[in-house]
Amino acid sequence: MSIAKKQLAALTSTALLFLGGVAATPAKALPIFGTESDHDLQMIVDGEVSLDTMQTNFLTNLSYRLAPEVSDFNQKKTTLLQDPSRMDNLYAGTSVDPNSPPTGGMVFSKDGCSVEANCGLKAIGLGNTLKCASSGTDPEAWAKCLRDKDYDAYMAATACTWGNCPGFTALPGEGVYACSETEGLGVFAMPGNLSDSIAVN
Repeated sequence: MSIAKKQLAALTSTALLFLGGVAATPAKALPIFGTESDHDLQMIVDGEVSLDTMQTNFLTNLSYRLAPEVSDFNQKKTTLLQDPSRMDNLYAGTSVDPNSPPTGGMVFSKDGCSVEANCGLKAIGLGNTLKCASSGTDPEAWAKCLRDKDYDAYMAATACTWGNCPGFTALPGEGVYACSETEGLGVFAMPGNLSDSIAVN
């Protein structure tokens, strides 16, 4: 089989796996379709949708941190839901320096990959934070949830990670991952004995 055919087969199988995964994903209770939709977040305030326990806990904890001037418990949550831009106050910048990575209680690691959670939550916004709240403190679970729910948010959150993280982007059964190169973005497909790479400038 020629290299071009191998590459096409790898990309096709990857695309089918991705589309199959999306089609099989069940609907969630929280119908937020964009990264930040004031209308959809308002649906929580109005009681049109309900949050599960993990989502409620996340919203409560964030509300205490991001709406300190509000004394009423329920109003704290409403304030954050109606002003999701308060998420910007979680982290001073938009990325971490992999040469001098942060430390502390909000750094979570798994298999050599680390993420600064405040930076990551700011990058993905309140809507995606609630959608992926069940991921807990597992960086890989957050990465997979974000990749499935909002690929742009997933890419934004990568600026908050460091270490060896390509395994988090692999699809089940495939060694497919992306990493930045000096010439552009390299996409590597490694199912079985296939180890060809494709550079995208």
